[in-house]
Amino acid sequence: MKKELFGTTVSGESVFAYTIKNEAASITILNLGGIIRDFTVNGISIVGGYSSVSDYEADISHQGALIGRVANRVANARFEMDGRLYELPKNNGENCLHGGNVGFDRRIWTVTDTKDNEITLTLHAEDGEEGFPGALNVTVIYRLEGGDLLIDYTAIPESKTPIALTNHAYFNLNGFGDTIDSHVLTLYADRYTETDSAILPTGNRPAVVGTPFDFTSPHAIGSRLNDSFKGYDHNFILNPTTCDTVCGVCLPLIATLAADKLIMNVYSDQKGVQLYTANFLGGRPDFSGGIQRVRRGAVCLETQTEPGAISRGEIFYDKGEVYKHRTVYSVKAGRKE
Repeated sequence: MKKELFGTTVSGESVFAYTIKNEAASITILNLGGIIRDFTVNGISIVGGYSSVSDYEADISHQGALIGRVANRVANARFEMDGRLYELPKNNGENCLHGGNVGFDRRIWTVTDTKDNEITLTLHAEDGEEGFPGALNVTVIYRLEGGDLLIDYTAIPESKTPIALTNHAYFNLNGFGDTIDSHVLTLYADRYTETDSAILPTGNRPAVVGTPFDFTSPHAIGSRLNDSFKGYDHNFILNPTTCDTVCGVCLPLIATLAADKLIMNVYSDQKGVQLYTANFLGGRPDFSGGIQRVRRGAVCLETQTEPGAISRGEIFYDKGEVYKHRTVYSVKAGRKE
């Protein structure tokens, strides 16, 4: 484990980079936002990252960051709990996206433990922070074993509150600079969450068969995109059939992503995954090394609860009730077929 000063925030807080390496891979984690700044496998850097703290502060795409208190969109930036209405910041049109203006991705996390292949970060969110009720204590563990990256989330509220966490890593298994249109994706999901023009759930969960959302058999991500359907930003409702033991835990296989030299299997205990093809990526800041960001230059596979669950009262946790979430991104050498 290597620790070094990465920079300083505009408010004067120190940001440190923690790097774990083994023969197959390396990861670098920042205490700012719990960000995965880099994930390199077989010499290929596969996660988008920036070269300075100021670039992360300027970024609005949540590159590599831990997302909370509630991932995805909260319709009309409000929700009801136990008969009381809570108002949240409107940072995505009329809606609240990824926890508000200062979500978990903008916070400095405390590193409480490090091992040769593991780092533990914690965060305390105050009652009323970004409009959310109840103080919340969050612990996230990153563990690297070979090319397998485990993200283990635990959150315990001090009073009732909604919780839905994820990580917003942007992947390009060929390295960055070109699109992921040729990446071949398999998703073990038979339905998806239909959305409206504001990317909010309509309440319908159509079958994927016969639609551009059918990844039950592998095909190139860009093969069904055109001028009228330019990219994915949708939750897929998972129905995995295979479980494997990875990083010491048994998890369902939910997705496989394959490129020219690498293959990534995604395992998770969550019921959904947001497929986002970086439809709005572009402009500045550049990625590390001066690599320009391009539309559909990366793909996100954000394991999660279904968007809109907060409006249905499905993600509320009582005082002391434990939220758990595990995901493994398992990367190895291989080629798409």
